[in-house]
Amino acid sequence: MRMQGAIFDLDGTLLDSMPFWETVGTRYLEDRGIPAPDDLPLRLKTMTLPEAADYYRRDFGVTESEETICRQINEMIAEDYRSRAPLKAGVRALLDRLRAADIPMCIATATDRPLVELAIERLEIGPYFSFLLTCGDLHTSKNQPYIFDECARRLGTPKGQTVVFEDSLHCIETASRAGYPVVGVYDNSARSEMDVIRPLCRQYIMGWEEFCCE
Repeated sequence: MRMQGAIFDLDGTLLDSMPFWETVGTRYLEDRGIPAPDDLPLRLKTMTLPEAADYYRRDFGVTESEETICRQINEMIAEDYRSRAPLKAGVRALLDRLRAADIPMCIATATDRPLVELAIERLEIGPYFSFLLTCGDLHTSKNQPYIFDECARRLGTPKGQTVVFEDSLHCIETASRAGYPVVGVYDNSARSEMDVIRPLCRQYIMGWEEFCCE
């Protein structure tokens, strides 16, 4: 695979943060005395935060506004980004390698920008990336390829040689359908989807030490 540009997801790909997201929805509902179904993390997995907020209002009777719900959830999880969520093993070495090869890189994430910036600043990885784009910035989700297309446009690299690094099935499906070469990155949150993810990827890696550029 000849790579001219790289688009990185954040959560579950660069950052080992999915355990925090897997519990925040349940905590949010239970803090309000609302029983959460066991499969709530699975239901929320493909939703943006505003979509999740609408879901809480529609299906669970939460009365706060969508904007308020988003703010409350971001406040709940902000400390995880500020002080706890680590880089996945091997990430910094990979970024050093790609930077040395003059490959432009960016982050494309569904997580809200203020949370992402907390983690990027603490982990000191911002200088590796040309820019950061969030789904909120573009009023989109990763169920549509717009965020990947906008990243490739800004990187100035051809789609067929702009590699998308993702861990989640729905994101991998979107990028693959849109014509991007995809490297699937194992995360425990997507372990049940591995057999579906693998055929969609140019490479599927269990850890960053396995990634090969060629």
